[in-house]
Amino acid sequence: MRIRSTLLLAFTLASAPLAAQEPERPSLPRGADTNDWEAYFEAGEARFIQFPREATAAFYWASRLDPTRAEPIFARWASFFAVDDGTFESYLREEEFVMRRSATIANDSLLTRAYYRNPFVHRGLEVGLFVRLGRRLAWDGATNAFVNYGQGEFQRAAAQFGRLVRANPERNVRLRHYRALALVGAQEPDSAAAEIQELLQALRSRDESSVQRMYESKALWEYSLGMLYERQNRPADAAAAYERALVEDLAMYPAHAGLGRLAIAAKDTTAALSHLSQAVEAAPGDAVIHYDYGNALLQARRPEEALAAYRRALELEPYWALPYVRVGQMHDMLGRGAEALVAYREYLSRAPRNQAETITRVQQRIAALGG
Repeated sequence: MRIRSTLLLAFTLASAPLAAQEPERPSLPRGADTNDWEAYFEAGEARFIQFPREATAAFYWASRLDPTRAEPIFARWASFFAVDDGTFESYLREEEFVMRRSATIANDSLLTRAYYRNPFVHRGLEVGLFVRLGRRLAWDGATNAFVNYGQGEFQRAAAQFGRLVRANPERNVRLRHYRALALVGAQEPDSAAAEIQELLQALRSRDESSVQRMYESKALWEYSLGMLYERQNRPADAAAAYERALVEDLAMYPAHAGLGRLAIAAKDTTAALSHLSQAVEAAPGDAVIHYDYGNALLQARRPEEALAAYRRALELEPYWALPYVRVGQMHDMLGRGAEALVAYREYLSRAPRNQAETITRVQQRIAALGG
């Protein structure tokens, strides 16, 4: 059975609506940090197989506490199918009655959102779905390699995918993507980037050598390459990949966000504002983009506008702690001590314990303001 290439899905994320009704926060083990996304994520993992509905709630709260993380967003996608194995089996076969369901389409928007956060997010829970199907799947070499990847055997999985690609480079070209996933897990980003480059070259060669019924955009692959380079501290290569992604698809707003982050790091305020304003326009419902835009406005010394951007981020994600620090800092800069105190205290009520350094700085500032 072939592994479905989910990265080819394209959904509009210009607005990411919140759930109509929030699930209750699930209980956590004694001593767990209820402000920490990882605590809920781990709770969801523990309940994924036997209690998938409870896992869904845990993953939901993990994604709300830190919307920058791809893991809980991807986990929400996976837990949708954990509730119903039959739906996942039909989904893998791309059966029309499942693919057209509004619930399936909405769930796949989570998948795309996760890939926009991190195209190399670990997909172990998806592997769990494969294992649950057991003998209902026609297991092949690719499926076995994917299971090894999901179980953390990254080097073994990379070798297996490599053998499959070499055995039939044209038919198995998309397995280069899965090999790149395994290589990222094995902490070999250079090799992972080489796989994505080979994949892009092969896809472009197909475009040139044959008449395609439908053009396949390479935007998400270029964006993936840009993120790999950005994490390797190769800003020039990252920027070039993000630019190519936008040439492929002007709607690829995460590439604008990536270029904006690079520009902030380079202190190129004009470029940062240009790219992030375009990202905000394309994705008005993405709190992380508003936060990044606020950072660009702060660098441009426009605190009132930065404050508005941070506030918008909090309107979208009120459980996310860090924007409250920025809101407090903007009020501080503008001489509004009382408003700054409110924001700083809101941060402290939401801050996970692993942000100890920031917590200390905020407590010191509260004391200095007389709070």
